Amino acid sequence: MKLNPEYSLFNDNMFLQLRSALEGVSPPDGRDVIDLSIGEPQLSGGHILVDSVATHNRDWQFYPKVPGVPEFTDAVCGYIERRWPDAAAFAALRGQILPVPGTREPLAFLGGIMRNTKANAVALVTNPFYHAWRAGALASGAEIAYLDSHKSNDFLPDLENIPSGLLDRVTIMYLCSPTNPQGSVMSLSYLVHALELARKHDFLLVMDECYADIWRGDTPPHGMLEAAAQIARPGDDDPLSHVVVLNSLSKRSSAAGLRAGFIIGDAQVITQYGKLVANSGSLVPTPLLRVAADLYNDDQHVEQIRAHYDESFAIAARHLGVTPPRGGFFLWLEVGDDLDFVKRLMAEEGVRALPGQFMGAAGAAANPAAGFVRLALVHDHKHIDEAMRRVARLWHSGQSGVA
Repeated sequence: MKLNPEYSLFNDNMFLQLRSALEGVSPPDGRDVIDLSIGEPQLSGGHILVDSVATHNRDWQFYPKVPGVPEFTDAVCGYIERRWPDAAAFAALRGQILPVPGTREPLAFLGGIMRNTKANAVALVTNPFYHAWRAGALASGAEIAYLDSHKSNDFLPDLENIPSGLLDRVTIMYLCSPTNPQGSVMSLSYLVHALELARKHDFLLVMDECYADIWRGDTPPHGMLEAAAQIARPGDDDPLSHVVVLNSLSKRSSAAGLRAGFIIGDAQVITQYGKLVANSGSLVPTPLLRVAADLYNDDQHVEQIRAHYDESFAIAARHLGVTPPRGGFFLWLEVGDDLDFVKRLMAEEGVRALPGQFMGAAGAAANPAAGFVRLALVHDHKHIDEAMRRVARLWHSGQSGVA
């Protein structure tokens, strides 16, 4: 039986590649493996999640609804007003907010919504990429073009030098801030420019902000809602035209298993998305939406989570002498030959990491993610300290060609 050949793109999923690369590579005898390869929080967000699940453990007999429940939308609106005060007016756009089962599914589904909207279409994907961005680009039916993110540009795509003719062909663009994997943060002017490009060239800008609440320092990262608010004008038919923002509790609340978040954006897109998931998508169960509402209503547990990651990066800095990224919980470490480094790190130190090249594609010159490894600092501090001690032994040995 023949299957869709386009899906062969998924054969190089980064975790499948890692499994293959480490096949036959064993850690030293007697040493436990510390897995830093996947961005899955290993610590809970605290008692609030467990207590809320117990409180709302009812009404499982009802089918979930596309718009969710009012208390969830109320909580999201309150969160938007607190997190991005300049964009507080968007909380009134309740019909342009929908619950989602995390960000992965909607990231992919949004691509299908833009299918067949332009001839000779192009989908722009930040490179290195989260696999769901590429899945969405594939669903769009467009030619996939990669926006390389290099160290020289603070690991952000260079939007200034995208040819105008190419932009005219674009139907969808995927951006993320703070970035995965590097933890860079887009300035407000950068976000405004990206949105202006989307409107000028008539494409959908998909903004993945699942790390929006994980940052270092006293200043939270700007968000796309702020950018939209800055250029909004009285009488705009839709102040969120040409953009959709995705947010999740997976990182904000260390609740990856809850599978709950929201999207907000362009009224036409949100309406179409609602129709799509009503026919073929996953809806968040009503009890879990009430749990999600409790989490979006509370900021204290998020402050504790941020403090935990701050200390994790302080540990990494002590061992490696690196500067922590502005956002996220990944350490994007330059090592030279990333695949060799990851194999040796497992064989010599029992630490599992992700070679950067598995997250990227060949761009204008080469794979911009090659030469780096992604280390997810998601464990308790005892394990982070031990993991960074092991990584440092190999990294400082000079064998990486960088240290």
